[in-house]
Amino acid sequence: MKVGHVPLVPYHRPGDPRVADLVTARIADRAAGGTPIRAVLLERLGPVVWGPDPATALAVLEELEETARLWLLTDRRPEPLPRHAIDELRSTFRAAW
Repeated sequence: MKVGHVPLVPYHRPGDPRVADLVTARIADRAAGGTPIRAVLLERLGPVVWGPDPATALAVLEELEETARLWLLTDRRPEPLPRHAIDELRSTFRAAW
């Protein structure tokens, strides 16, 4: 991939403030190792990308989307969320499902 390494941030419900700390840590770890990153993938939620300008960030996003499409074509599927994670989503977002 031209994008480079894209760390996976473990699943947390949407809006969980711990995600910001995890993303910050991934950025700092890679920068300290001399390999800055341009994106992270939030497990089950999707990518967060950045760049020096919107066009560069969009190019990163487009490449990640194409890579995801190719991955899905291999027929690999994630396991369903555990019951406790679904219960947290229901409670947090007052979802009826």
